[in-house]
Amino acid sequence: MRFLFPLLAATAFTSAIPTATITKRDATAVVEAVNSIASQMVVLNNTVTSYDGGIQGTLTALKIEVESVKLSCDLRDAISTTQASANFTNAESLTVATAFINLQPQIFSTLNNIVAKKPKFDTGLLGIGSLAFLVKGDLQQQKDLSGQLGDAVAAKLAPLYAQLAPMINKQIADAFDKAIAAYS
Repeated sequence: MRFLFPLLAATAFTSAIPTATITKRDATAVVEAVNSIASQMVVLNNTVTSYDGGIQGTLTALKIEVESVKLSCDLRDAISTTQASANFTNAESLTVATAFINLQPQIFSTLNNIVAKKPKFDTGLLGIGSLAFLVKGDLQQQKDLSGQLGDAVAAKLAPLYAQLAPMINKQIADAFDKAIAAYS
């Protein structure tokens, strides 16, 4: 009985103290997700560059489609990771913004190569049919996902970096629009 009162008092005291709220800051996870996108873009870009169209290129066209689907999955994963994260500090915002700035040349290169290969995609279905409709659909989906990711990241960035995000997002959207227009 002698020990019961101090134990109850200690329990009451510790339960009355508010616990610190742990804020989930996953800038590192977002950067890793962006790096996954970058890696998948390199794979896709290399395959697109090697694509020759025609009946011989049918297997490569299938490979491009699979890689495009993987890229869309990576974009969705990055969106989820970003949305689950707390707002970034200034230092975290710099790290995340740098990852996106480093990704831009890969986006532009991949889209430019897809546009350059349009004549090959026009005969890519067993050498007799066009795959342009499929490429256009993939481009539209990836533009939408890229926009969602850009918006999600912009919402998490520190104010200074959040002001710059719309400019970067617009440059990426414009590059997608140019590629989509080539397939329209």
